[in-house]
Amino acid sequence: MKRILKLCLMVLLAGLFCTVRNQASAQVSATVSYQTFYDDLSPYGEWIDYPDYGYVWRPDMDDFRPYSTGGHWVWTDEYGSMWASDYDWGWAPFHYGRWLYDEYYGWVWVPGYEWAPAWVEWRTGGDYYGWAPLGPGVSISLNFSFGRYSPPYDSWCFVPRQYILSPRVYDYCIPQYQNTTIINNTTIINNYSRTNNVFVTGPSRYEVERYTNDRITPFRLREALRPGRTQFSHNTVSVFRPEVQKTSDRSFAPRNFERYNTQNARNAFESRRDQGIVNNVEKRNGFDRRQMQNNDRIEQRSNGNGFDRRQLEQRNIEQQQRENRNVFERRQNEMRQQQEMGRQQQEQRNNVEQRQNEMRQQQEMRRQQQDQRNNFEQRQNEMRQQQEMRRQQQDQRNNFEQRQNEMKQQQEVRRQQQDQRNNFEQRQNEMRQQQEMQRQQEQQRNNFEQRQNGMRQQQEQRVQQMRQQQEQGQRMQQERQQQYNQQPQQERGNPFPQQQQQQQQQQQSQGNGGGNGRGHGRHG
Repeated sequence: MKRILKLCLMVLLAGLFCTVRNQASAQVSATVSYQTFYDDLSPYGEWIDYPDYGYVWRPDMDDFRPYSTGGHWVWTDEYGSMWASDYDWGWAPFHYGRWLYDEYYGWVWVPGYEWAPAWVEWRTGGDYYGWAPLGPGVSISLNFSFGRYSPPYDSWCFVPRQYILSPRVYDYCIPQYQNTTIINNTTIINNYSRTNNVFVTGPSRYEVERYTNDRITPFRLREALRPGRTQFSHNTVSVFRPEVQKTSDRSFAPRNFERYNTQNARNAFESRRDQGIVNNVEKRNGFDRRQMQNNDRIEQRSNGNGFDRRQLEQRNIEQQQRENRNVFERRQNEMRQQQEMGRQQQEQRNNVEQRQNEMRQQQEMRRQQQDQRNNFEQRQNEMRQQQEMRRQQQDQRNNFEQRQNEMKQQQEVRRQQQDQRNNFEQRQNEMRQQQEMQRQQEQQRNNFEQRQNGMRQQQEQRVQQMRQQQEQGQRMQQERQQQYNQQPQQERGNPFPQQQQQQQQQQQSQGNGGGNGRGHGRHG
């Protein structure tokens, strides 16, 4: 019974601890305002008074891409995939607000009030995972669908699925010029939810484990006490995640900021557009130059053939003249022509054979490449099958261990129940024995008291008999004394005449078979 009470108490305490821990994890430890963003991020970049969005922040970095450079994805126990930044300022721009791309300033951050593991949209397919920052103005509501929002193609970062949780995930990002092809072969991951009032989205844990070929050990999310980069300790990840105070106080502003320059933005857009036009013109001019060179070659070849024809005609004329002069020379010219034709035919055959050999080599190379691709795909499939088998075996082992643990728990519960029954029966037997002993003791006490009472009664009876005998003896003495006093003087010689008579009568009765007839029995 005590063990059951202890177990129940431990389960209750564990439930209370889990509830308190979940509530603590869902709460925030500090409250800040936009002024905190303005002050803490100023050393790492510049603030810009941007149209329609107010103050936005641009990091002082080259080749920066949000959710790509300086960080990686980690899997948390509550919110799934979370972006862990390596920057000291990463606690704010990657978990609050949104990002947008400006032609002049590049990537700028628009502050926000709500914390999330990452404000991104996900895609999957073709053995790739991809994500892109959500732009400002995208409201996540109950009827929201990621299919209605389409980030620009160059905002996406794609990596092979097996490297999604790599600490150096940026090293595996696919070049941006391939994004369009990958986007056409992927689909949007449209699953999102709110856990502890926190926006959560991304691929599922089972899917990530299946593609990374490794079981995920989730990190437990803890709240850091001060701003800074994401910290890791054993199996915990700490990030500063305060509650941002919503207020209409317009006195909050950066101490130093830059006015948005519309002319610079227009010049940047035109420069980028002109750069695209120049690239197209250069491509078109290159094509035209190649076409003109080909035309020149064709004209040179055509002119050369015309010259050869004129020489041939002149040669024919001269040959005809020579034929007129000498039949031998005409035969010689015919032989030269036949040799020339044979040489040209031989060259044509050689060219045909060379082209056929090149085609065979190309086909052989294609076949080898196809074989390599097939072998690679076959190895990939075999590896996936082996990984799937390992995962299934691991699942079977886990299920077996779980069943074993459940059976052990059931056996332990049965053993405890049996111990409780045995203890209860033992206590029942002890109680019965105690009751029997008490009953016997009570019976003994009753018997002893009964014997004591009987002995007292016997003693009282003896005392009464003795008193009666004494009283009777006294009365008899008094009577004898009175009789003695009343007798004459001669009869006083025997003071007990009656007693003598009684003794004589008793002797006679014993000798004559007195005593209730028993004497007659002896004589008869």
